Amino acid sequence: MDLILLGVALCFAIFFAFKYFRQKVAIRLLAESLISRTTILTHSQEFRGTNENWRLLIEELNRLIGDITSLSRQSSGQLNQIETTLGSLQEGVVIVDRDNYILLVNNALKDIFPRMGERVGQRLESGIRSPEFLDFVWEFKKGKGESKKEIGFKVGSSEIWLEITGARLADAFEGNAPFFLFVLHDITRQKLLERTRKLFVANASHELKTPVSVIKGYAETLVTDHAEMNESDRDRFLKTIHRHSERLTLLISDLLSLSRLESDAPSFDWSETDVLSWIREIVVDYRMNVKRPGVRVELGFDEDAKARVRFDVLKLRQVFDNLVENATKYSPEGGAVTIGADIEQSEVTLWVQDDGNGVPDEDLSRIFERFYRVDKGRSRETGGTGLGLSIVKHIVEWHHGSVWAENADEGGLRVCFRLPLLEANTERSRVVV
Repeated sequence: MDLILLGVALCFAIFFAFKYFRQKVAIRLLAESLISRTTILTHSQEFRGTNENWRLLIEELNRLIGDITSLSRQSSGQLNQIETTLGSLQEGVVIVDRDNYILLVNNALKDIFPRMGERVGQRLESGIRSPEFLDFVWEFKKGKGESKKEIGFKVGSSEIWLEITGARLADAFEGNAPFFLFVLHDITRQKLLERTRKLFVANASHELKTPVSVIKGYAETLVTDHAEMNESDRDRFLKTIHRHSERLTLLISDLLSLSRLESDAPSFDWSETDVLSWIREIVVDYRMNVKRPGVRVELGFDEDAKARVRFDVLKLRQVFDNLVENATKYSPEGGAVTIGADIEQSEVTLWVQDDGNGVPDEDLSRIFERFYRVDKGRSRETGGTGLGLSIVKHIVEWHHGSVWAENADEGGLRVCFRLPLLEANTERSRVVV
């Protein structure tokens, strides 16, 4: 009897254990189905013998999985269409969802922030770590603040400026809707031009103010006190007015030259000839009309060297006038100004070197800026406007060349510029310093 009861109890235990484990397997299959979004066959062996409730649950689950799959395809299709449309734009574009997860990044934004290409599917904070930008995104998503803002970003050692514009996309089908689109337009060049313009206006006003103030003051004195002034004071006042009016004329002339060079299409009269023969001719003129006695002008290339270049004679003469005048000012008495050349296969490097003390290394990259002076007091004493090297830079660039300055090993400052040759087989010169 006891054995019968024990057997019946064992059968019940096996039945309920089987039922429990079967339900556990069924629940695991349901979870896996939800994760993978795959439908379940109601006649699968794991669900045979289950009641009607299980069947209804499986059917409802399959219907939901089908709806999710369909909506996901539609949403992915929308993103693909957007990505195709925005992929060729020059402006950077990023689309994020409600929770700030990145859904799309176009190629232009990857060029600005290279790491953004690896951040799709991650939070926006992982790709662009700018508190000001993230605050703008947060405020826009909440419907507060402005929809457009200019923000500066640090990218490596440089600074870029972007104009950010936000837009709320139509509600997507995903559960993390709505989506938000942000367009990042690079305005770094405009910012630099604006900064340069403001600095130029400030510097030009300062430079013009000095001679105008001097002329005005001395002229007022002459007008009011000319009857009582002795002849020597009157002559001194007139000479001062004349000197500052010449400086004012020179400054205005340089400003106009710079303005013409910065226009979209300055006028050039191109010639194709041997630039070294032309330099030999102008050196003769410099030697006869040297502005500082005791400073000689020398050639730093072979007499038989040749280099055919396409250049504007008047504009290139303006380049050498500025460079030779500067070199003459900063060479000591008895020193020399050297005009040299170094010819390579496809280009010629021309340079003018003085016998002065050179320029501090930290100033070499800035001496071509407008109104920049290494020694401000000395530059004004020698009559410089602070625009000569800036004019040189613009003329050389219009000749498709490049310009730079360096301190020569033997002393003195050497200003160099490179021009493309018309002939590839030009004879190579030997530099003589």
